[in-house]
Amino acid sequence: MSMKTELAEMKERLIGMEKSIEDGDSAVIEEAVQLKADIEAKEAEIEEAEKKAAILNDIGNMKSIKEENKEMEEKTGIQALDLMSLKNNRGSVSTFIKAAAVVTGTTIPEYDRAVTNPVPALNVRDLFGAESISGNALTYFVMGATEGAPAVTAEGAAKPQIQPTYSPVTKALAKIASHIKETDEILSDAPFLESAIRNRGVYEHRLAVEGYLLTQLQAVSGIGAVTGGISFDNILKAKMNIMTATGFEADAVILNPADMLTLLQTKVESGSAQYVLGGPMYGPYGNGAYNANPTVWGMPIILSSKATSGTAIVGAFRQGASVVGKSNEGLRVEVSNSDQDDFIKNLVTVRLEERLLLATRVPAAFSTIST
Repeated sequence: MSMKTELAEMKERLIGMEKSIEDGDSAVIEEAVQLKADIEAKEAEIEEAEKKAAILNDIGNMKSIKEENKEMEEKTGIQALDLMSLKNNRGSVSTFIKAAAVVTGTTIPEYDRAVTNPVPALNVRDLFGAESISGNALTYFVMGATEGAPAVTAEGAAKPQIQPTYSPVTKALAKIASHIKETDEILSDAPFLESAIRNRGVYEHRLAVEGYLLTQLQAVSGIGAVTGGISFDNILKAKMNIMTATGFEADAVILNPADMLTLLQTKVESGSAQYVLGGPMYGPYGNGAYNANPTVWGMPIILSSKATSGTAIVGAFRQGASVVGKSNEGLRVEVSNSDQDDFIKNLVTVRLEERLLLATRVPAAFSTIST
């Protein structure tokens, strides 16, 4: 028997005692007093049980949502947006996209394929080291030349001094931001919103970050320079210059696609059908299988439309510099239906922003190649 059924029966019994109580039956009155106390206790017990059931139900829902959010985050790097709260209450909600979130391989709703393009990979940021700070600016030390050198020393003579030089540089975090307008029907379709953010907003944001990093790197004083144009020999020269200056092994070359085209079309000799980096169907010099991702002097080639045409960058990226972001933030995504006249036009605004800086601690670990 349920507690509520038991309570109902107890109340029926009490009602049935009404006539005897009116007649002054002391035994029934005493029983009625006890029954009333039992009814109050049972009501309290039911109320406590309902509270417990409600809490357990909420916990179950939270666990379910947590698992769903975890699955979405693992697949996309985007933590779940509280779209229901936004839809019901009006205002804004926010989330974060992990700095290392992968943006390729998105599952796009069938009806969205006409307006959402596949997202190409962006690799420039991944070349650098990754760090984070809790403040709004970073003071780091740029390594300069080492003064003095070890030498053969006579017994009892003063030993030569060596002194590495470092120059402090303070740089504030830069904010890179954008926004997208969508109709508020998107709030009822989380997968569509996800695709809109990831395939349009996130890709364009990361492309802007790529341009920012390349501009910041080339503006650093003290990076090497090789002139004479982009060629296999000059790429090797830049690599060796970096090793001579720092002892670091260059780990990548960044090229504009137009400059990569020139290298891909380079042939063994004029009039030859043999391509140095591999022909249309075969590997280098017409041998082996075709390699869609050729290396040059052992270094991977990273293509970027944000790289300046006619200028290549060779570097020991991971050892020479780091991308420093705001701690616990990454790419911040906020959604609001209260921006300007969004409410009366049934629109939502998706805002994306990230705070970061490039700390180039060893400028000599990089070299440009240009005409």
